[in-house]
Amino acid sequence: MLEIHGATDLPKLKNMTRTGWDMDPFVVISFGKKVFRTRVIRHCLNPVWDEKLLFHVRRYETSFKVMLTVLDWDKLSSNDYVGDAKFDVSELVKDAPQPCAGLGLYDLDADGSHPTKEFNLPLGTSKEVAWEAKYAPMLHVRAKFQPYALLRQRFWAQYLKQYDADDTDTLSHVELTSMLDSLGSTLSAQTIDSFFTRHDKHPAEDELTIPEAIHSLEAELCRPKSEKKRLNTEDSLPDSSPATPGGGVGVSGDEQGGGRRPFLLDELDFSGPSLGTALMNGNESTMATYVETYSMEPSERPLVHVAEPLSMTMSSFTASSGWGSGRQDSYPSSEPEDMGSAASTVGEDRFERVINVKNCPLCHRPRMNSKGEVDIVTHLAICASKDWARVDRIVVGNFVTASQAQRKWYTKIITKVSSGNYKLGANSANIIVQNRITGQLEEEKMQVYVRLGIRLLYKGARGRMEGARARRLLKSLTIKQGMKYDSPESIRDIHPFIDFHKLDVREILEPVESFKTFNEFFYRKLKPTARPLDCPEDPCRLVSAADCRLMVFESVSDATRLWVKGREFTIARLLGDGHKDEAERYIHGSLAIFRLAPQDYHRFHVPVDGTIGKMTDISGEYYTVNPQAIRSALDVYGENARKIIPIDSPHFGRVLAVCVGAMMVGSIRTVVHEGQRVSRGDELGYFAFGGSTIVMLFEKGMVEWDEDLLINGRASLETLVRVGMGIGRCRNRSVNGNYIRS
Repeated sequence: MLEIHGATDLPKLKNMTRTGWDMDPFVVISFGKKVFRTRVIRHCLNPVWDEKLLFHVRRYETSFKVMLTVLDWDKLSSNDYVGDAKFDVSELVKDAPQPCAGLGLYDLDADGSHPTKEFNLPLGTSKEVAWEAKYAPMLHVRAKFQPYALLRQRFWAQYLKQYDADDTDTLSHVELTSMLDSLGSTLSAQTIDSFFTRHDKHPAEDELTIPEAIHSLEAELCRPKSEKKRLNTEDSLPDSSPATPGGGVGVSGDEQGGGRRPFLLDELDFSGPSLGTALMNGNESTMATYVETYSMEPSERPLVHVAEPLSMTMSSFTASSGWGSGRQDSYPSSEPEDMGSAASTVGEDRFERVINVKNCPLCHRPRMNSKGEVDIVTHLAICASKDWARVDRIVVGNFVTASQAQRKWYTKIITKVSSGNYKLGANSANIIVQNRITGQLEEEKMQVYVRLGIRLLYKGARGRMEGARARRLLKSLTIKQGMKYDSPESIRDIHPFIDFHKLDVREILEPVESFKTFNEFFYRKLKPTARPLDCPEDPCRLVSAADCRLMVFESVSDATRLWVKGREFTIARLLGDGHKDEAERYIHGSLAIFRLAPQDYHRFHVPVDGTIGKMTDISGEYYTVNPQAIRSALDVYGENARKIIPIDSPHFGRVLAVCVGAMMVGSIRTVVHEGQRVSRGDELGYFAFGGSTIVMLFEKGMVEWDEDLLINGRASLETLVRVGMGIGRCRNRSVNGNYIRS
């Protein structure tokens, strides 16, 4: 790592007209075949650049010198040479940290920040110049050498701590599996078990220390290809790979015993990297211009065409050896073949991988899966080393459909609805919703922490003990993320979040710059005109309580038959002890589920005119409210933290709004009080960061849902609606408080 701080006492060179002096300095840095340059500072004799660059030092380059040349930029004529300096890389290598005895790891207690070495280098010239007697120019730089193994180990240490639920600096089997799953790992359970057994520990009972976990990860990462385990054919498409669907979409006929395996789209994982993570802050912002970007088509696609047959193989990506010269970051070229380069076609042998990402979740560099595992982790470590606090963004980053770079392939697959391979309402990790305004079907963007929650709760736990550990981990992640998004540093995530989800900032009541934390932005208020009320003069019109994905059912039995699959789900369990006496009134009543995704407006509003009753808080877990979780055997609504808000309405009777928290939801807050009169569209409360849900209960015979919502509900298809949009009508009219059947 080299930091170009500045220069002092640069000479006054005569300008082109010879009427005065000029000095517009910049520095060219060259090391081996790599060449970099700083920005130009206009008319300055003591410039300060404060620019940092990272470059790879190969083994045979440790004897090379770093050459620094200061030039005076001229607009028309050629740049003027001012002077140059150099220093030996071997001086930095000699001072680099050394691994400790025992596990062979570096000392991570030093936070990976051993001091840089300062160089005050006098600028020399190849021949005598007129200004040498008058000026003594100096170039001031700082540099240090960090072994890639040290950077990787620091990355592992920081990332593993995100999954240490009880902050004991140890990791259980569930916590370690969760961390690997978030990186798209394809390691088998037997391989993960070996991480414990090599340290004489039992996977189900013991926990690994952070150094032991790092040692195991590094050993697996650097394992030669000849020693890696092959993936079984059924494992070639992992069901919870948050960062990439793997190298291809099928397997060859040879791998299936001569027959072709049908595409089971509900097993495919469509995910990709966040386009919105903040790159960096402070004086490193100049580096942002060097990050590769790529355009993507919209995710919204109508599912109306019949797909054409798909080829069973895909061409591989060409391995990339690094970033081009002129960029300020330089990464190592791919490791030798035995390090497991992923640049292989689908037909070739597939091996277990520690990490399996398509794009870097921090800098968004594409085609990462064309590189070896060591290169990928090293790249992530370099990106994270600029600010280790950015590591947690991998956990909560936004992930979108995987094949944005292969949109034609994705379009063919997604349009196979008519042939049944990708069914609407299917219980899969890919959520399809219908936009009620446009009528189009859209695939919902899913966050990696949602996939993590699904993996932990419904696919990963092998016993009661691991189930308890999974719940502790989800709660820990929720609390940690809530604290991070309440910190002032979190404002850097606001603009990327807006760009990624294409939010309409014109609807926001206050300027984006006025928010002090990400959470303040997350539960932002909208302008009064942004969400108009349907039938404002008709109190019998039921309106949506939130911007959400809506499911409505005429009865609770319909809801449990079609959607809510929790074995222990009951109305009494949902309402808790505080309202258990009222449960009988709603057992045969109607039910609506308002599910809010992270990109939605997260304030919820009053759906009916009435009076607020006594509100009740119920503590609980932090399971994800993703549809795949709701349609599992776990009673998410009955076990999650929730708040019950009764509304006594003259038209709809007593309505119970059950606000359910979810994974990454820090809190449920209300802005009303008991006994307050409220009208449709009034603000009721808001959720902090994450997905969340409101379950609305109505007494039997009190509401008649809109037909389109009922049709979608029967097909297990969620409908995308907005606050204030009409969703039903009351079946009863009231006269002087007495209900009359209409």
